[in-house]
Amino acid sequence: MQEYFIEVGTSNYRENLYRKLSDLRSVEGFPFELYELKNESPYLVRCVYSTFKGSQKEERLALRIYNYYFARALADVISQEWERFFVKKVLKTEYSFDYSEINKLIEKCWPTQDELKTSLSNLKKTILIKSILEFLDTHQRFNIEGFMNFRADHYKFELRKQIARAVNNYMLDQEHQDFITMLKKFHAKQSTIFPTIHLIIKPEGEVQFFDERERNISRECLGEHNRADIELYEDFLISTILKCAPQKLVVHKLTENHAHTMRIIQEVFEGKVSICEGCSLCKESH
Repeated sequence: MQEYFIEVGTSNYRENLYRKLSDLRSVEGFPFELYELKNESPYLVRCVYSTFKGSQKEERLALRIYNYYFARALADVISQEWERFFVKKVLKTEYSFDYSEINKLIEKCWPTQDELKTSLSNLKKTILIKSILEFLDTHQRFNIEGFMNFRADHYKFELRKQIARAVNNYMLDQEHQDFITMLKKFHAKQSTIFPTIHLIIKPEGEVQFFDERERNISRECLGEHNRADIELYEDFLISTILKCAPQKLVVHKLTENHAHTMRIIQEVFEGKVSICEGCSLCKESH
């Protein structure tokens, strides 16, 4: 086998690239020498594989294995460095987000490093590795920015889908926050009718209110509307609690069916809501 090399260039990701290639050599034990050909931008490094004796078939297999691990290392650099740049660019140019919105979206709705290990992200990275590997099969020079600008279309397509999902989640979150702000403003204008309210939502949909002495005040709070499907009744229930403006709200025997309603109430009333798991009133919920 003649001496085989791969040269990698980058304008922006020098440190991460050198670290990944160094780890490939020292940690994973791949037999190549690492030479920095150009230290300034654009940065250029050459990886020279050691020569070995073997058949042509063995030689091709060895090169394929080397290229796979090389492609994996380059994919790590791209997903850690280039991907964030691309995401911000798309959000700015295609979704017209300003820098403040972009930072909020990334903080709230972009996957964390742990979440990036999900099957969806693994699929996206596998697509990228395959694309780089196919390129290395016929090329010995690889420029990160050039490759990502003009190739890797399948990977960028999957990345755009991920961006669209993040934007949708961000917009839904913004709508939710606007809704909570509106409810807080409404609540701030109300006078307290009952300082403490105990709320019971029975599984079949009946809603009951009790005061601090455990007296049933459902008629005072709800009038004749004391029974309805929870999903359809949610807005009216929240409105009723806001109008009563309690300083303390105790919810008895909360179930998963009421999770969305309680999330809104807890956000609006903040520290004034508590959940009771067992008392005399809890028996009323059965």
